Amino acid sequence: MNWMRTILDGFAMAAYFNLFAAAVALYNPRLMFPSYPPAIIKNAPEPPSKAENRFYWLWIFFGELLPLLLYGAVSMVEGGTHGFWQMALTGYIQWMMINLCDLFFLDIFLIQKRAKRRFVIPGTEGHPGYGFKVWMKSYALPEHLLQWPLLLCPLMAAVQAGIGVLLMRLLI
Repeated sequence: MNWMRTILDGFAMAAYFNLFAAAVALYNPRLMFPSYPPAIIKNAPEPPSKAENRFYWLWIFFGELLPLLLYGAVSMVEGGTHGFWQMALTGYIQWMMINLCDLFFLDIFLIQKRAKRRFVIPGTEGHPGYGFKVWMKSYALPEHLLQWPLLLCPLMAAVQAGIGVLLMRLLI
């Protein structure tokens, strides 16, 4: 396993994920509606439409996850990482880097500090769910300390490793 490449790729993947998500949310926070805490979604005067939900899931899959999975798999193969389990470990490290950068860059730095007003969904201004302690306790920390490390990172790492193994077999 190439540790330097793993870490640099993790940072590159985290930059893509977080900057793309921030750009979409800053453009129109309603496009990120499903990723907000349930308390805020329930109190919104207009719930997310089917078109907004469809856009969100299509964007997450084709705009965020699929490009990152392909990039990670190709980079692992090009970097000389061989074997499913080494690839899975590499992928897990990269996805954890995405997770931690998401927590610190999006949830803490942008949403809670720098651009707080820009991330507020219209009609939910003043909702207590946007407060730092409430946001962290009820949403960000459970997501980034439980959901990502225990569910999403292992799943994405396994898929990425599977794609890497397929690429290796195609290239040999």
